[in-house]
Order: sequence, then structure tokens, then C-alpha cells
Amino acid sequence: MKIYAPNLHLFVFELYKAANLEITLQEDKIQIWQAGDQIVRSILHQDLHLSQHIDIHKKPDSHRVDLLKESEVKDGDYSLEFAGKISPDKQQQILIKGFAYPLRFADSYGLWLNLRRPENEEDGQSTEDVEISFLSQLNPNNCFTLEKSPRFLGQTLLITAWLIGAKDEKHLYQIAEECLQAVFPNESQRPPFNRQGELFGSPIFEYGLFSQLANYQHVLIWLFRDSQADEKLNQCYQELLDLFFFRSKVIRAYQDSRQTYHQVASTYQAIETLIDSLPKKREKDQVTTEELEDLKNKLKELPQLALTYTRLLRNLEDYHNTIAINEYNYSERLQQISGVVGDNQLLFLTTFSQEKSPFFQKQIQADLGYFRHGATLLEQAIASIRGIVEIEQAERDRSLEKTIQIIGVGLGAGAIVSGVVTQHIDKPFAPISMNNPPHPLVLSLFWSVLATLFFGTLAWLWTKRN
Repeated sequence: MKIYAPNLHLFVFELYKAANLEITLQEDKIQIWQAGDQIVRSILHQDLHLSQHIDIHKKPDSHRVDLLKESEVKDGDYSLEFAGKISPDKQQQILIKGFAYPLRFADSYGLWLNLRRPENEEDGQSTEDVEISFLSQLNPNNCFTLEKSPRFLGQTLLITAWLIGAKDEKHLYQIAEECLQAVFPNESQRPPFNRQGELFGSPIFEYGLFSQLANYQHVLIWLFRDSQADEKLNQCYQELLDLFFFRSKVIRAYQDSRQTYHQVASTYQAIETLIDSLPKKREKDQVTTEELEDLKNKLKELPQLALTYTRLLRNLEDYHNTIAINEYNYSERLQQISGVVGDNQLLFLTTFSQEKSPFFQKQIQADLGYFRHGATLLEQAIASIRGIVEIEQAERDRSLEKTIQIIGVGLGAGAIVSGVVTQHIDKPFAPISMNNPPHPLVLSLFWSVLATLFFGTLAWLWTKRN
């Protein structure tokens, strides 16, 4: 099958601010600028040197800032145009045009990269129709699929082409599938079909499933049946840029929330394991010294675990808020698009903000509702362990105090008795016999020990009674 004037539009976004801290990036190290250079080099074998045409230090005057240097702007066009030829075979050269439109949003960089078979030749004549397989020439080595990185927010690949005859209306899905297979010849790199609809009066197909979130890739194939869709696309391209940006922010926040969910679940399991390992004692059971030391160690571990757990829950809340804010912004842009093109039939675009984004928020809210119990459980565990340790320590301190009291009373009484008896210590020793009484020193020791034991026992009985 043939199509007319196919286009590949890549909308890609990269974060440059996070947690209110600006990430220091060199201009030639920004991933999406490098990706734009690589794509043009792979297809047209020419160097775009995109970063050299960009001024990332432009002062913002609105939500969106055009980053092309003012010296490069022609007739108010803030995109960098380029052109070249490709050779599908040795006998044919086909003209390819394109542009790179760099911009900055509130906290991110964006790039709209376009490569297309133009509608007209250089002499003004209409270009010839091309086989759908021609699209494979525009994505060699899958260069339109960017590598994921911590700052990478996401991308949307929009493929547009004109239908060339009424007979094509019977094969819309087949044409879209052939376009997808031509752009992604490797089946493992091909996103699965999601849904079909209409936008501005022309059929559009969406690929990529949220059930495969880890490898999610968003591809749209839009088949123009008349000039209406193409004209309205040109009228609202700025708003569509914003739309794809907010969409990418929502999806990236939800992807990050799933990673945080697994971290929270793992920490929650660690909390339960730690609590289950606590010694289970009946009321009259004694806590051994080893168990007491173990409890003290857990009392040191749990607050750190609680801090980590609280931070993870806070991150989940942040992702929830990010999704809510960008869903609102997405809906705002939809209203603007409706006002610009005078068309409120935007069901294909509204599905994301009315169904998918609310689902993401509900999922995170459910996670928070479940895992917040873990924070309460952790607080109760810390309070319980602290109570056990304090009670046991108090009992041991009281026992030590009693022991000291008993020994003190006994030794004091023994010393008194010994002092009274030793006044006769100056008498000489005599052999012990029935006629000779014990020496006073022996008597002193005897009465001292006896007094210590006697009064010590009395003190013990008294403290025990109290």
C-alpha cells in the first residue's frame, strides 16, 4: 500500500529541575539535544550541532520558552530547519525535510523533531506517493526510541500520512499496522495496539499499554483523509506540545510511584518482621539481659526505619500531587485547543485526563491508605519497646537499690558491733580451752559477721515486705 507525504514527529522531554534544585548540565550534555543530533546523523548523514543553535539561558516570559538563538530566528520561526536526501535504492534519491524545535517548560526541556517527505518537490510539483515500507528509512536502528535516564520524562512519536484513495477507508487498521511495522521492524521494539478513534475528522490509532508500564512507549498514527486535520494540527501545535508534555509528566510520576511502592512494601515487610521478632513474654516472665540488649538495639533501629518509611510515603504523596496538577494542566490545554480550532470533539484526547490519570491517582491513594497503617504500627512498636525497656530497667535499678540497702544495713550493724567489742582487743591471746574464753578479736569478728547477717536479713525482709 502507498501513502502520501508521511511525517514522523518526535515529542521528547527531559527534566532539568528536581526538588527545587537546578541540575547543572552542560549545553552539549543534555540528552534530548544529543538525541536530535544522532537521529539526523543516522538518517541524513549530516551533523545538526543542535546545542550550538540553542540559548538555554533565555529568560522565561511564559510557561513555554523558545530556546533557538534569536540570531537563528527567521520570520518569527523558532525552529531549526534542515534537509537532505536518502537513497532507498541505488536508482532513486528522495528529498527529506525536517526541523528541530527546542523549548523549555517550567522545569524541563522539550524537543519537537520532525522528519518528513514533503508534499511538494523543490520545483513546486507534488511529490509522488511512497510505499509504506519507505517509513523504515526514517527510523534506522530504532533511533527514534530514546534511552531512558533519571532525567528522561518521556516521549510521543506521532506518525502522520495522507490517505490516497477512497479504497483506503476500508483498510485503515491495516494501513496503520503496516506503518507501525515499517517504523519498528523489530517486533520486540514494537508497542502493542491500544485503541482507535478520530481526531479533527481523521482516523487516529494509539499504541502502547499502561499494563506494560516498565517498557511503555507512546506512538500515534494519524491518517489524514482531508486537509482539515492537517490544518487544525498547524493551528494548535503549541497547545499539543503542552499536552504531550503534561501527559509525559503524569506517566513518569506514575512510573516512579510504582518503584516507590515496591520500596514501601519492602520496608513495611521489614517492619513486620522486626516486630514479629520481639520477645513474647507473659506478665510474670523475666526479660533476660540478652533480650534487654536486643530490645535496646531495636529501639535504635526502629526510628531510622520510621524516618525512611515516612519519606517514602511522602514521595508517594508528591507523585499523587504531581499527577493531579498535570492532569489539571492537561484539561486546561484541551479547552484551549477546542477554542483555537473551534472543535469540541476531542474525545480521543480527553480519555487520558478523564480515565487514565484519575485511575493513577486512585491507585496511589489506595497505596497510601494501606501503608499509612504501617506508620501507626511502627509508632506503637517503638512505644511498646520503649515501655518494656523502661519498666525492665526500672525494676533492675530498684533491685540494685534494695541490694545496696541490705548490704549497707548489714555492714553498718556489723561495724557498730565490731566497734563495741574491739575495746578489749588489747588483751593477750591465750590457747582456746574450756578454761580460757575466746580472744576479744575473735569475738569481734564473730559478732560482726553475726550482726551483719542478722540485720541484713531484717533489711531484706523489710524491703521485700514494702
